[in-house]
Order: sequence, then C-alpha cells, then structure tokens
Amino acid sequence: MRLALISISALSLAACGGEAPAAPAAPAAPAAEAAAADAHSGHGPMDADMQTAADDASQAETPDGFMYHTDTSKTETIHLSTAAGVTWTVTPEDATQVEITGAMDVTMTDGTVHHVITFKPLTSGVIAKVKLEKREGANPEGPVVETRTINAMIH
Repeated sequence: MRLALISISALSLAACGGEAPAAPAAPAAPAAEAAAADAHSGHGPMDADMQTAADDASQAETPDGFMYHTDTSKTETIHLSTAAGVTWTVTPEDATQVEITGAMDVTMTDGTVHHVITFKPLTSGVIAKVKLEKREGANPEGPVVETRTINAMIH
C-alpha cells in the first residue's frame, strides 16, 4: 500500500510540475478540406511554363485524335503548327455536321505560328470528324506529309 501511495504521489508531482496547462488543440479540418490538402501534398507551386500552359490552353497545338465536347452555339478552333511553304487542307467527313468558317496563320504569345482553323458545329447528337492534311508547298494535290483527324462530340 505504501508503494502505491508513493507511485501515485510521484505521478501527481510530475503531472503538476507548476507548468501552465497546454493550449487546447485546434479543431480538426473538415474531411473535404483534409482530402483536398492531401491531394496537393508533394506538388509544388506551378512554374512559369505550367502557368503559361494553363493560361494559353486554348492556344495549344491540337493533337491527332483530339475530341472537342461542344454544342451548336459555339465556334471551335483547331491549332496546327505551320511554317513557310506548309499548306493544311481541311475536310469534314460530313459537311452537314460541321462547317469550316475560317483559316489563317496566327502568331501565338510564345512567338510560334499556328494555322488556326475555326469551325461551327451544326448537328446535335453526333460525333463529327474532320480530316486535316499537311502538305509541303502550295499545291493542294501534292503529297501529304501528315494527317490528323479531330472529333467533335456535338451535344
């Protein structure tokens, strides 16, 4: 019994060592905030190239097989790399689904030149296909050096 009292006394003295009580713990973050924080852990801030890409996403070159999700109220743009002597021809698979409304060479903010083609979706409920053919030289019947197909899911 005497040993038990000594042990309890020692624990009491250690616990009450004259120090101020600890500050209460901050409330836990809600689960949604905690999940969002975890999703970003390990990822640093965006660098200048990432920020430029995010700001200029609409100016990125359109890759082969790209799918636009669009509707008949919009006008979309296709960006293709170009240079002096390069010709791109554009052919909708079905002209009742999309209309090509324009094409011109445009200098982007990074100094590159893109051949920018605009098109208007015409028919809802279809996936329209547009064939793009690149040729070296101005002859539209010359040999094709690159072919791309883009798709437009028209809602």
